[in-house]
Amino acid sequence: MDEALNQLGGYIADKAGEAVASWEVALGELMVVTSRDKLPVLLKLLRDDSNCLFKVLVDVTAADYPEREERFEIVYNLLSLSHNQRIRVKVSADGST
Repeated sequence: MDEALNQLGGYIADKAGEAVASWEVALGELMVVTSRDKLPVLLKLLRDDSNCLFKVLVDVTAADYPEREERFEIVYNLLSLSHNQRIRVKVSADGST
């Protein structure tokens, strides 16, 4: 399973270009980090690309890291029913946005 997630992570990074700041497979999950301004581009790719098809937003959650300049980390958990895969998209934000 990790090999398939590594292949998908590389594919998404190649297709999304600078919309992907980083990605990794950890604990059996693909996690992709993006910036606030690139989030819509990345989410559109994840929804519409035939190799992705992440059309289900499972949930949105956040974590607070007060020591960081951009202290909030918003996490989108997505599901592709077509490919039976999940992905976690992370983006940071400060308190004003």
